[in-house]
Amino acid sequence: MSTESTSGFRRNPVLWLVLAIPLATILAGIWTLIVVSGESAVDADPDPVRRTAQVQVASIDADAEAARRGLTATLRLDEGSALLRLDQATGPQAPALQLVHPLESTLDRQLQLLPDRDGWRTNGPVAGSHVWQLRLIAADGSWRLVGRYHPGDAEVELAPALAAP
Repeated sequence: MSTESTSGFRRNPVLWLVLAIPLATILAGIWTLIVVSGESAVDADPDPVRRTAQVQVASIDADAEAARRGLTATLRLDEGSALLRLDQATGPQAPALQLVHPLESTLDRQLQLLPDRDGWRTNGPVAGSHVWQLRLIAADGSWRLVGRYHPGDAEVELAPALAAP
């Protein structure tokens, strides 16, 4: 009699589904918790953000200043370096060029810009095989330009995130 019940359990696929679906659901839930609580489970935006009553508040003063001044820049990418040209003089201090990964904040990079006769240059490869959000920030943080790099781009335009007033 126990032989019949065991063989019936093996033959009936509905009984396997009764066990497999809840087990798969539990495993998927555990995997989701691991991903959500991982090291890169933070905002993709590196700016300081204040959270008030479930609303995220970030300052846009640097974007507004860049729009007010009418700043734009062009980043030309070569194989081993990149040249940044600003359309206006912004002072002797080098701005910071940040490469912000759209999903994984641990992959964000900041490149050091060196003075060049044509603008600012960074040595070493800049781009990668995936999309980057580019942010050019003044040394004193007073203005900010943004752009987006797609694999294969030879030139990226950087502009204020806000429209000019």
